[in-house]
Amino acid sequence: MRAEPIRRRVKAVDKRKTGEVGLPRTRPGSDPGSAFHLRIADITVAVAAGEADLVLRLDEATEEFLVAPSSPDATVTAGWGDPGGASLGEPVFDSGGIWKLYRDGTRHRFLFSSPALGPLPYKEATFEADFSSGEVTLRRACFQAAHGLWPLEYPLDELLLQGLLARGRGVEVHACGVTDGSGRGLLFVGQSGAGKTTMARLWEGVPGITVLSDDRIILRRVGSGFTMYGTPWHGEAALAAPASAPLTGVFFLEHGAVNTLVPLRGATAATRLFACGFPPFFDRAGLDFTLNFLGDLVAEVPCHELCFARDNRVVEFVQSWAGSA
Repeated sequence: MRAEPIRRRVKAVDKRKTGEVGLPRTRPGSDPGSAFHLRIADITVAVAAGEADLVLRLDEATEEFLVAPSSPDATVTAGWGDPGGASLGEPVFDSGGIWKLYRDGTRHRFLFSSPALGPLPYKEATFEADFSSGEVTLRRACFQAAHGLWPLEYPLDELLLQGLLARGRGVEVHACGVTDGSGRGLLFVGQSGAGKTTMARLWEGVPGITVLSDDRIILRRVGSGFTMYGTPWHGEAALAAPASAPLTGVFFLEHGAVNTLVPLRGATAATRLFACGFPPFFDRAGLDFTLNFLGDLVAEVPCHELCFARDNRVVEFVQSWAGSA
């Protein structure tokens, strides 16, 4: 059964990309509760409130990835407290935005701060070395919690998944992912401005097509091939679907006057895919896995530079390639 992508209106400025943050709160979505299970790219995360007066609520996009309780790959418990109150450990990484990473022994400690909320951190997340379990500590004064909140509010949910992926599971990339009418997965890769949103909107509404995401796709090896998965972390087109498809082709986007395909192979293709990925620079083993994973992928999946005109002809152009591949 084809999964329908969720669409919702987004502001002209995507604060997730700029690193800005307002008062942390979620948009109306799921019914509030004390625990949720999410499955993204066949990775299940269980999130539970550790206190009776902490009510959990998902935003609309994340709600689409809800599943029935099952054996999770990671468990997270959230509660009120004093983020950053103890010795943080060794500084590891500064995002240049709202979060910083510290290492406390073998544990990862993410600290979240915003000038809009004062000098003190508003959230801290501590995970075990393999990201299989963790705790989120929230500063009560920084949240409007009457109707529920989401402790893994972006970007923490994405950081958790990236940590789990780097343990031999897969890689997240900046890409628009499309499943065509024959179930083939087509990956359109590019940084901001490359045309991912344009591509998503051109494919949207075409019979038999599912847009898995207009901005973030997860890639995993499944059996003898690779599979691409939708994520809740959409872009301006606000398209996201909890679905997957076997990866058939990778297309690096370039704007142009006509539609052309130029084959890319080996190190050239791997380098371009790495540049649009989310490698764990602070984790040597995870970085090595990412490099090897992408090298294997470009060796097994056809990769092209796609120079495309901004009209519907590119859909037929790519479908023609996919049908003959």
